[in-house]
Amino acid sequence: MGRPTELSPEERADLIRRGYRPIEIWVPDLNNEALRVQLQEEARRIAEADAQEGILDWIEAAGPTDWDKP
Repeated sequence: MGRPTELSPEERADLIRRGYRPIEIWVPDLNNEALRVQLQEEARRIAEADAQEGILDWIEAAGPTDWDKP
């Protein structure tokens, strides 16, 4: 498959001049069987934990997190 069409040096320089910066993004390969098995196991464990009584009590007992801060 390879990379998408590369930018010319001029196009790259123009984007940088306009305030953009290049980045590379890696995403999970859902065709990878080992990853799919891991994700299925994690989903099963999440569903099992969600079905247990008292999980919300445990979450509240864990206390506030950084996400709760204004």
